[in-house]
Amino acid sequence: MSADAALPWSTEPFGPALRAALAARRMSFRELESRCLVPVGNLHDHASGKRAAPGDDLLARIAAGLGVEPDYFREWRERRLVEALRAHPAVELALSRRRVRGTLAGGGETTAV
Repeated sequence: MSADAALPWSTEPFGPALRAALAARRMSFRELESRCLVPVGNLHDHASGKRAAPGDDLLARIAAGLGVEPDYFREWRERRLVEALRAHPAVELALSRRRVRGTLAGGGETTAV
């Protein structure tokens, strides 16, 4: 896959998503290090789970080094969703009620809200 080809958004946690993007790009941790200026040890620690998923600034640098949008990573999207829910309390309340009633889709299903 070429470096400019879009990767589908990952549903995996950060570590497996990072490894999948590296494999798709045929890129090593060392090459990513040189592209995003994040030490290879830190990249390995995030990928292995020794460190939590990186914060937004670091995650954006890693995404740029991989040639993907930050939205590729599930953690980035989850943070944007939390921001959106905080900005729209009525939506948060409606979704929370659906979750409590058991009418919010789960397990990979998609349902219009």
